[in-house]
Amino acid sequence: MKKLMLILSFILVLGFSSIVQAAGFQDVQTSHPFYKHINYLYDEGIVNGVDADHYKPSNFVTRSQAALMVARALNLNLTAKNTIFTDVGDDYHASGAIQSAADAGIINGYPDGTFKPNNYVTRGQMASFIARAFEMEEEALPFADVPLNSSAYSDIRKATAFGVVSGYANGEFRPNNSVTRAHFAGFLARALNDDLRLTADTCGYDPNIKSNPDRQTMNCLLTTAARNAEVPIPAEIVKGIASVESNGWIHFQSNGEPIISSDGGIGLMQITSTAGYDVERIKYDLVYNIDTAIDMLGKNYKRSSLPKIENAKPEDLEGWYFAIMAYNGTKAVNSPVYQATGKRNTNAYQERVYQTMEKNGLLETSIDLLDFKKEDFIYAEETNNIEFVKKSYPLTSSTLTTEEYGNGDKVKYNGSGLRSSPSTQSPLTSITKGSVVTIIGSPVFDENKNSTNHFVWYPVQTVINGKSVTGYIASPYIVK
Repeated sequence: MKKLMLILSFILVLGFSSIVQAAGFQDVQTSHPFYKHINYLYDEGIVNGVDADHYKPSNFVTRSQAALMVARALNLNLTAKNTIFTDVGDDYHASGAIQSAADAGIINGYPDGTFKPNNYVTRGQMASFIARAFEMEEEALPFADVPLNSSAYSDIRKATAFGVVSGYANGEFRPNNSVTRAHFAGFLARALNDDLRLTADTCGYDPNIKSNPDRQTMNCLLTTAARNAEVPIPAEIVKGIASVESNGWIHFQSNGEPIISSDGGIGLMQITSTAGYDVERIKYDLVYNIDTAIDMLGKNYKRSSLPKIENAKPEDLEGWYFAIMAYNGTKAVNSPVYQATGKRNTNAYQERVYQTMEKNGLLETSIDLLDFKKEDFIYAEETNNIEFVKKSYPLTSSTLTTEEYGNGDKVKYNGSGLRSSPSTQSPLTSITKGSVVTIIGSPVFDENKNSTNHFVWYPVQTVINGKSVTGYIASPYIVK
């Protein structure tokens, strides 16, 4: 019954009155970029041509047709009803669909209270309909021609990351262009069929090219992997480890082979313990190399044999102190204090990870407040392994990750103001320190691709002197 309703919805949306059994459309040749998508929908009985021989791929789709399609696909109430839109009365054929979709938060009207049902739906609007209908979350990098103040800014990034839409060859998205029947078929078929979905990488990284991406693409890969991790882990931690393991964030040699250290460490994250993992992927799949390291860190975080930081949550940077140590090895060289003197061992692996977080991530953690004593650790003579006598350490102050926020989050910002682009060199609009701003999309990365900064930028919106203003903020200056 659900499939039948879906088929009927698309027939009604596109204005078809009967099923035409045709072998193909004269105006959609096999060379057409949406040939597979159109024929997939046709074979499923979802769409038809305007006649037996023609699909009219260049014709446009209206906003009411799009709303009706979404409402029927999601099994929303289609009963005619009053709507919140001044130009859609209860006698309008799609009033129920339009209001139900509006109630579900899938569609919006215009500031003047109208819906403009007969207007052609734009690429930006369609991306929003699909992103909301399918509850997409992950976001790709933004397009240069989709400004921060665009209502579809985040939704376009989501639909792109999902593999439903893409930009043009020149890097534009053209959000205000009307959606043709061909593009409509492309959007719809990709949303419904995994096999037709575009290959999408949120960071714009091509894994088939065995070479090192630029620094900020690597920043994106590390940040995204951390944000998607099964065990929540601050992205700052992952990037700090990458810096200590691979100065310069390098995975491949110039010949396309992975860097392998003298102790067998593989690639960017210098993976040495490969049991249970795909070694070839660790070598040649950069993202898998990162994911493997994150999985190891997550397991370390849960290890009962390692001391814990009292009351620390996974999002607290200090809570990962001993998990980071174990990533390199619970050896005497990584003891928090020198055995002979009891003084702090600032050369320990985990200490160096926090140091690079502070230097390149502009962070100030509270690990110096951890009260370590030499009596807390025993060192095995033969293996030089550390036995942990004390299993819990109190900490009065912790540092939350600032790289887990997303669209719609409201945060307090202690920076100088909003940047016009994601760069410390871009023009600044001053705001009062401690101002609350609303994040309007996932993190973006420094426009200087070679920047060694670890932190991310958030696109935000706030109100200054009664006027809505958008810009970018640097993550380290977000405060509790």
